[in-house]
Amino acid sequence: MSDDHEARLEKLEIDLAHATNTIDELNAVVVDQARKIERMTRLLANMTDQVEELMDNVLPGHHVEKPPHY
Repeated sequence: MSDDHEARLEKLEIDLAHATNTIDELNAVVVDQARKIERMTRLLANMTDQVEELMDNVLPGHHVEKPPHY
């Protein structure tokens, strides 16, 4: 191979290594965010249940209806 081809191939290999590293880093961020979203979803569901229970205890017999768009 000529020096020009060698240099181009080396540059491509370097670029591929950088791209692979970037993909791995982004994947780690996405996985971490998914875990956080799952945790926050569970916390929100628990908090919603607690608020509904508190409302039932404070205002017995009073039923809170969700608007029709829910």
